[in-house]
Amino acid sequence: MINFDEFVSLWENETKNVKIKKDFNHMLFLVVYPDKLKWDFGIEKQTQTTTLMMSGGATGGSIGHDVLFCYRSEVHDLLLKCDHTHAMIVSVGMVFDMVSCGGDERVSAITDFHDFVESSQFCKAHIMARPDRKAYFHHQHMNLNLTIWKNIGSPDMSERYDVIKRSPANFHDDYTPPWIELEGMPTVINFTNAERARKSFSYYRNTQTEYWKDLDNVDMNDYYFSRFMTRIRKQFYIENNESVGKLPTEKFDIIFSTTAGYRAAVLADQLEFDGEVVLFDYCQENLDIKQMIVEMNMSMEEIKLYLRTVNHNTVTAVGEASQKARSMGSFEDLRRLEEKMERDYVIEYWLMDLISPDYDRLLKKIKGKNVFFDATNIFSYHMSHAYYTLDELVNSYKKLRDVLTSSNGTFYRGTSPTKQKINTWVSK
Repeated sequence: MINFDEFVSLWENETKNVKIKKDFNHMLFLVVYPDKLKWDFGIEKQTQTTTLMMSGGATGGSIGHDVLFCYRSEVHDLLLKCDHTHAMIVSVGMVFDMVSCGGDERVSAITDFHDFVESSQFCKAHIMARPDRKAYFHHQHMNLNLTIWKNIGSPDMSERYDVIKRSPANFHDDYTPPWIELEGMPTVINFTNAERARKSFSYYRNTQTEYWKDLDNVDMNDYYFSRFMTRIRKQFYIENNESVGKLPTEKFDIIFSTTAGYRAAVLADQLEFDGEVVLFDYCQENLDIKQMIVEMNMSMEEIKLYLRTVNHNTVTAVGEASQKARSMGSFEDLRRLEEKMERDYVIEYWLMDLISPDYDRLLKKIKGKNVFFDATNIFSYHMSHAYYTLDELVNSYKKLRDVLTSSNGTFYRGTSPTKQKINTWVSK
């Protein structure tokens, strides 16, 4: 990737068929790039991360947001022309903690924006109001009610304005008031302490490029990465958080499935299947855990005890089945299916990073066979986007699909790098 324009072109090409969800079509999610910011690997990763988090869902794991891109100098003109009622305007370099807060109901910068949309507020921004100077808003993040904004004459939100009145308090130092009234505008609200704690801005520090190249050794005292890294850890999913959905009726010779939960057992039971199962994972610890669970036919209590007593320091065990995934059956039902799978079929455990697999091994395995390939969300997963660039993910996804055409026939289920669900036969 050589610049911001190339990134935008790739993202827009890969998402051209994404439909904006009806509940969100009045909301604009705008990713902004500073005009003079020099592009390098670190900036590319920041651009990718900000875009991914803005593109859909409270945790950035979905699709359906109306995401646009522009340079900072173009923001005002773009807002004048758009027909949205509200905009979440975020500069490249902003990162959000999307997973570690909110309890049962997820709270993130995206849900904060939804709350803003439902309110009657004019604007929420990072207010910069130094004593005896005109005030302005930092470009890192702003939520703006475009209906009110246009009704008051569409003031340029990147300019500086005279202070009419402001809160006597500050979040820090003497220039960050919780609210302010500026010439020609309704009251502008600052982001709260809780909202600030859920995000960080990079300020494009030079050290970050090296951190992006080696995420396994990031300095967690760097607050920017401490927000981002809340979701970057190896995980073993005890149960599934997605169902298998509608399945094809053709007969299959081989099933490829991840180690997570019990999807492989359900597939082996529900498909027209008489062959072998390949359980794969990029993490050897996950393979070890899964093999032990399968071969010992562990109960939930035994699994939890095993995970407490065995030293898997690099893996976090998570995963209560989602309500949707419960349609596959109760835990005991699924356990019986996995016992049946272990008894009736040959199971192989492959250490395989699907984004950079051993293609020769894969080709040899699928040649002349009818294959069901369950890739789940690997290509769109936040861990994948953290460790690989967007173009690496897109190229890898296309290469895998190309390799799978060497089988007798492959039904592919998963997601694309830009999070679209894919359920289709792979053809030459």
